[in-house]
This record gives sequence, structure tokens and C-alpha cells, in this order.
Amino acid sequence: MKWSIIVPTRHRPELLARCLRGLAGSDAEVIVTDDGRDATTRHLLEREFPGVHWVAGPRRGPAANRNHGAWAASGDWLAFVDDDCEPQSGWIAALAQAAGEADVVEGRTLAPGATDSPWEEHVENPSGGVLWSCNLAVHRDAFLRLGGFDEDFLEAGGEDMEFAWRVARSGWRVRFAPDALVHHPPRRIGWRGLWRRTWMIRWMSLYRLKTGQARSLPVAALDEVVLLLRVTVQLLTRRDARWPRSQFFMVGWRWVTFPLVLPYVLFWNWHFRRVLSGEPPRHGTA
Repeated sequence: MKWSIIVPTRHRPELLARCLRGLAGSDAEVIVTDDGRDATTRHLLEREFPGVHWVAGPRRGPAANRNHGAWAASGDWLAFVDDDCEPQSGWIAALAQAAGEADVVEGRTLAPGATDSPWEEHVENPSGGVLWSCNLAVHRDAFLRLGGFDEDFLEAGGEDMEFAWRVARSGWRVRFAPDALVHHPPRRIGWRGLWRRTWMIRWMSLYRLKTGQARSLPVAALDEVVLLLRVTVQLLTRRDARWPRSQFFMVGWRWVTFPLVLPYVLFWNWHFRRVLSGEPPRHGTA
């Protein structure tokens, strides 16, 4: 059983190098699919990682970039890890062990050193059930039949959630491999990063349309109000909330920005409806 590791990247050579060092000693084929606009990453691989395969990415966002790497891979299994992650020792071996009884395997993702700060962005998946693309393996046959990641998502804003939704509907066997550990170091964000994260909500409109959860615009507006009220009540009534300071800040931020965000979300709901009207879902093609 041959494994291929796909690492999508774009203008982050230092983080990529750290990720690739975590893959040292693996027998798997490693493919870096590069959406960058210069030769920095290619030169890095030639100089420090000559055994890694470099391919030029399509420059249509992370979903298309992952698909591009998958189509270039030759393995029976495709393992995905992001360039800002650090695979830990035995990562591929743990995925391979779980793969014997599954079509899709997700590993455990932790953010060592994370703090309860609203100015810190971190990703964790300690117990599975989300199929995030930073630590995921899919059998090639399943990936091809699913059509890969949906390339209508032009940013990292829900394309792995939509992929997970299709996996669940397809009936493919999924396993969680806690020993397949990837560290996703936290990163600091400022006001610019906070605003960027706020406007990324437009991709949730596309996700809801793709998964049949979107409703007509007047009802969608009411849904946004109800959703924010529900999140607020849940946070106020939970006594075991993790990262409470960050969560209270983000809920407060959502209320403050809600008068701006609501028309923005409704516009993108309308826009994506118009774009997708009469069109089939757009996934990658082999």
C-alpha cells in the first residue's frame, strides 16, 4: 500500500520547511503543490528537500491546490497536511494502521502553547468528527469518486467542512486515529486579522447552499439573528467552556459587527445563489 502526502503551500517557505522536517524518514511520496508566484519554494526544495516533488499549483485557492496535488500523486492513499503544521513522529504509520478498516482517516490535531487570548488563532481537533484537511487521509478511490475538494471555495473558509458533509452522505467508512498527531502552532493576529476572519463568514453562505441548509433571504436574515442568540445563550450557560475569554470576546465582537455583517452575509447569499443557479457542484476533476 503506497502513500502520498500532499502539502499545499503559498508563500510560507519557513513554515513549509518545518513541516517537511517532520516528514523526514517517511517512505511516503511527498508532493508540495505551490500556489506561490515566485520560485522561493521551489528553490527551497531543490536545496534542502531534494526528495520532495514540487508541482506548480493552479492559483485558484486551497481546495483547488489540494486537488492539484492529489491528481499528481501516485499513492493508493492520499494524506493531507497544511504547510503551517508539524507532523509528529509516527504520523503516517498511525494513519496507515487505521486505514486497514476505513476509507477515510482523520488524525488528532493539537495547538501546543495555545493561550486563552482573542488575539491568537489556533486550530485543534482532539477527538475527531470534523475531517479537517490539516490532518486527513483518504483512499484514492474514495477521493476520486467524491470528486475531491469543492473548488468553488476560493479561500480556506469551509471547503473541508463541505467535503466532510459529502463523506458522511456517501457512506464511506471513517476512522479517527489519535496517534496520528499533528501540531498546529497558534499564530498571533491583530486587528487586520480579526477583520479578515470576520469577513470570511461569506464562505459559510456558500457552504449552506452546497449542503442544502440555505433558506430564502428574508428567512436567512432571521436565521442569522437566531443563530447568534443561540450561541450567546450557550456560552452564558456553559460552565466548562474552553478558552472562555476568547469565546466571550468573539461573541461580543459578533454582536458589535452584526449590523455590518448581516447585510454582507445576505449579499453573498444572493450572489452565490445567482452564480450556482442551474450549475452542478464544482469539484476537482482527475
